[in-house]
Amino acid sequence: MTFSGGRSSGDEGTSEDRRLVRTEALGLIVKTPAETAEKIIQIAEGAGGFLVTSNVNGGADATSASLSIRVPAEEFDEVRAQIRKLSLRVESESIDAQDVTKQYVDQDARLRNLRVQEQQYLGILRKAATVKDTLEVSDKLNEVRGAIEERQAEFEALSKQVESVAINITLRAEADAQVFGLNWRPLYQLKIAAREGLDGFGEYAASMTTFVFYLPTILLWLFTILAGAAVDWRILKWAARRLFISPKTSRVEKAT
Repeated sequence: MTFSGGRSSGDEGTSEDRRLVRTEALGLIVKTPAETAEKIIQIAEGAGGFLVTSNVNGGADATSASLSIRVPAEEFDEVRAQIRKLSLRVESESIDAQDVTKQYVDQDARLRNLRVQEQQYLGILRKAATVKDTLEVSDKLNEVRGAIEERQAEFEALSKQVESVAINITLRAEADAQVFGLNWRPLYQLKIAAREGLDGFGEYAASMTTFVFYLPTILLWLFTILAGAAVDWRILKWAARRLFISPKTSRVEKAT
């Protein structure tokens, strides 16, 4: 499967002039995902491509891995063939091609127009007779140059996407075999259970350590609250006696 990646000659109607952003997705069954991932990276770099992202679950004995690479469009078929050879079997494969011809042509035209404006302002600037004219033209020239830099960056980014192909690869170990039509992965599930158990123990230990460190503060606050409550209770009792014991009763008590 070969795709054109050359520059447009101005005719958008022909297939040779189409600008496509392509993404390949591969699902492979391999012996050792981690080792295969390293080989795929070497293949990509050897073809002039590069690694975009990589995720290996479990280190050298990983049962699965995923990575994304970009390779030059002209090397895509060869790279894909080499990657397929590393697998025991291909589990899934798909390719998506997005036509960005109009966007590519529009950005190219806008960039050319801005460069023409830049040359025009440079010509006017050379003929400026006053300081005011010079400053006004310089401001316009700076605006155009800023727009050129922005458009140039966008155009280069789009060109790199057109001139290369993204390959997203998922690797799965043969050990994750199917039993009675089901994906049975006892070792992987055991690792997950052990990891979750250790995580739970770690959270418990962290919580208990935090509680022990905060215990003196909690006790101090509790003592403060209880002491305040005791003082408040004594004040209330004293106020109750002053307010609710009648003067007569007081005189009787004094006479007694």
